[in-house]
Amino acid sequence: MNADRRNSTRFAVAPTRVKARLQVGRDVYKAELLDESMAGFALSVEVPRRKLGENGFTCEADCPFFGEIARLSIEGNSQYEIQIISIVPREDESSSATRTKVSLRLGTRVVREIYQEDRNSLGRNLRLIGAVAVAVIFSFYCTAHSYSGQLAAMVPQAETALAQISSLWSGGNSPERIYRKEIAHASAHGFVIPGSDAMNDLLALAQKQPSLHRVQKVMLFQQDSPFLDQMNLSTLQLREVQKIALEAGAEMERLWKQLQNNQEIFEQRLGELLVNLETRILANLTPAQAEMWMHVQFG
Repeated sequence: MNADRRNSTRFAVAPTRVKARLQVGRDVYKAELLDESMAGFALSVEVPRRKLGENGFTCEADCPFFGEIARLSIEGNSQYEIQIISIVPREDESSSATRTKVSLRLGTRVVREIYQEDRNSLGRNLRLIGAVAVAVIFSFYCTAHSYSGQLAAMVPQAETALAQISSLWSGGNSPERIYRKEIAHASAHGFVIPGSDAMNDLLALAQKQPSLHRVQKVMLFQQDSPFLDQMNLSTLQLREVQKIALEAGAEMERLWKQLQNNQEIFEQRLGELLVNLETRILANLTPAQAEMWMHVQFG
């Protein structure tokens, strides 16, 4: 459990649990709020056993819901876009082996609140996503001006982060362990495989680019732009990279709020984050698409 999840102030929803609805992709589940904090909600959800795979899951990272961006509708008309960050079974497996549904406790992080005028409006949602991206990028521009070129120093930090990841890959934490799902997905669809020479070459190229440029490239997938049309992404690819970009925007904003007064740590954490994001995005692109993305230019 990370530090900000441990330090979040939580508020119990008892005595009456609040009814809610959780939408993950096209699937909708009835949910109950168990408690809430400044950062997110704890939910109780019953899901069909078949959704968890033939053998269920032994750790939360293996659960298909882990890391998903979902929509939470709370009784009383509040709606949030959330990310599922922890999953714990709420009952002993032996007591539910014959049941068709499994009860889960989900820990979630709020990405954003969805206001009434934004609901069911694709145009407004796209504008909001674009505004968030612009706000994050603007923050980096302000940092560059305020700290006299310290933003440029992020490139060496990113190089350090890449070197650290490379050293981990050569040891016990191989890419097969770190990016197990991404490797399987990329291999099955002909995408760039984490740990491969092609992936390493692309990451080496990325680290030579200014950090602001790398941030803009990630945020590009949050926007409806002609460049995305040129990349000719499939529906599956677009959904996956948009999800990664949405998570990235929330994580960068959190990093900035948390570490804006400690530039050295901020730069290090940003470099590590960018390497992870680029690896995950490249694992959803063909080699040709990856080359296009790496060489995109901004005006």
